[in-house]
Amino acid sequence: MGEIKSTIDLVLEKTNGLTLSSEDKEKLAQKELEKKIQGLISRYLDQFIPLSRLTEEMEKIAGAKKDLSVRLAKRHLLAHLDFDRDNSHILSALEEIADVDTAPLVALQEQYQSEIEEAKKGITEKGIEKLRKKGISGSAVVPNLGRDPAWTQFLEGLHKRYQERLEPMVL
Repeated sequence: MGEIKSTIDLVLEKTNGLTLSSEDKEKLAQKELEKKIQGLISRYLDQFIPLSRLTEEMEKIAGAKKDLSVRLAKRHLLAHLDFDRDNSHILSALEEIADVDTAPLVALQEQYQSEIEEAKKGITEKGIEKLRKKGISGSAVVPNLGRDPAWTQFLEGLHKRYQERLEPMVL
């Protein structure tokens, strides 16, 4: 009677003698590098490691592929950039690791915040006026912007416009 082979034995028999092409090896190495960098950036942004440790780890990884690793780190950091939050953590890493001048990013965020404040005043005033026409008034009356379709539509358009402005600045 023949012996029963495990699935792994069968797979090993079938793939015996097969090798990866140099192009496949390069793609595999790049994916592995990207996973490492993404993991480092995630740990940094989740505040499990400080910037100094991120810098050390990036220098260890970089080696011969320094340009690629810096581009990947930059891309992952920028993917987390959110103009509605404090981005100092991300900006510090961009300066330290990718040598990016972050002044234009800071200016862009300030413009974004300024536009939001202006729009908030205008939409709030219109909301108060609508409520006043319905007979609702007083010093404590404040419209709920989160339920105002005009506000939601404005924010969606603003996010899209600023994302479009961000891309050419850093790539």
